[in-house]
Amino acid sequence: MTVRSLPRPLALAAVALLALVPVAGCSSSGGSSADKQPDTVLALPADLEAEAVAGGKPAFEPADVHLAVGGSVGVSLTSAPLPHGWQLSGEGDPAVLRRGTDAKLSSCPPDSAGCGHTVRQSWTATATGSTTLSWHYVDRASCREPGNAASCKVLAVKDVRVTVG
Repeated sequence: MTVRSLPRPLALAAVALLALVPVAGCSSSGGSSADKQPDTVLALPADLEAEAVAGGKPAFEPADVHLAVGGSVGVSLTSAPLPHGWQLSGEGDPAVLRRGTDAKLSSCPPDSAGCGHTVRQSWTATATGSTTLSWHYVDRASCREPGNAASCKVLAVKDVRVTVG
């Protein structure tokens, strides 16, 4: 049996097609709920916008989201090792919304100073009603209890009012 090599462009195309096979095999509709895109996606204001509000500009207007039972809302925020940042301070009524797992949307290369990663927090509507999710833009240096937004100096607030029904 004689083995012949393929012309270089054809060989590269074959390798590229083989590389796509595992990706195509993983993209079925039966993926996990963590992979599912929420019905509504909001982003918290960028750090520079929040810094402007903290400096005395008008406060952020609440966002209104309307969902059907079983619908979902996702909120994306960037978390960086900076003295100020967003922290979830009110998770709303658990009888109306059930918190899902956080999904990391981006990350920083190793040894990158001040770089932040983007996270999507998500909730699924479980019953009719209304509730409010609340984030505080806080001065982390002022926190008496690390990770507890209630113990930090609040510089700005962003509320998301969710109505299910």
